[in-house]
Amino acid sequence: MSNNENEQIEIEKYKLLFQLWISENPVKTGKLQTLMLVNSILVPAFLLTKGSVWIAMVGFLFSTVWIFSLGRTLNFQNHWLEQMEELRHQHLNNPIFDIHSREKKFNIWGKIPSRYFLLGSAVGSAIAWLAVILYIIIIN
Repeated sequence: MSNNENEQIEIEKYKLLFQLWISENPVKTGKLQTLMLVNSILVPAFLLTKGSVWIAMVGFLFSTVWIFSLGRTLNFQNHWLEQMEELRHQHLNNPIFDIHSREKKFNIWGKIPSRYFLLGSAVGSAIAWLAVILYIIIIN
């Protein structure tokens, strides 16, 4: 196989990896929105039931599940990114392999990786629900 044929195969591989990487973004967004929706339903339900420990436990359980679910999605996206990085380093002179590069300049908000606020939201809500559970148990 010639170098040109090999490079064409790697370009196709890069395109596929890039599409896989991009396809995880709506999944992450949907999971975050669902986490927020569930918590926005559980908080009023918790308040209407005058502090039911069962609703707090459901909130903690759901938030914990989302930690693992978002983590899995982020791991897949990182896996695709690592493979694209390997191809980029093999073809430093070809700008096609530089589409995903993180070396571009962004403002401060563009520099914050999504994994921090995605996992942070799920971890934060799990901690909040756990604190509520502990508070209810200690008071009663």
